[in-house]
Amino acid sequence: MTSFLGGLLHPLALPAHALALLALGLLIAQQSARLLLLAAFVAGLIAGLVALAFAVAATSAGDILLATAALAGLLVALARPLPMPVSAPLAAIAGVALGLDSPPEVIILSAATVMLIGTGVGACLAVAIVAVGASYLTRDWQRIGIRILGSWIAASAILVLALRFARGLMF
Repeated sequence: MTSFLGGLLHPLALPAHALALLALGLLIAQQSARLLLLAAFVAGLIAGLVALAFAVAATSAGDILLATAALAGLLVALARPLPMPVSAPLAAIAGVALGLDSPPEVIILSAATVMLIGTGVGACLAVAIVAVGASYLTRDWQRIGIRILGSWIAASAILVLALRFARGLMF
């Protein structure tokens, strides 16, 4: 598999990343300023990937990503419009955490750079596809289904965080 394709599929291959992308996409679909929230996510993702490329020290980005997935899932289940000072930082933090939690799985520097670019493109596409797809679900029963999915995402992320905390693996 090429480095770009591996990076493109990386956000979907890890359950924590897929949960966070799904929750954030559903949350963006419920808000009125979709493009601004998507831009905040992309900016955060680029910042996280650039920081990762410059070899920052080990971080607890995986735990932060799960926490943002839980919060986004809870907000999806709540189904209320959020003010921009709440939703934009959440999208940006999720992007930074996803970027920092996506180390390339190759040794060659050029292949690692291509893999990081693929990861960025894959994550942006995943969030955009979920947000656009969910924005078309406007019937009452469809919105209830989205809220249920948000609560399941929140419950899953909270359970994983609780297990990590109980085992002493957090932070």
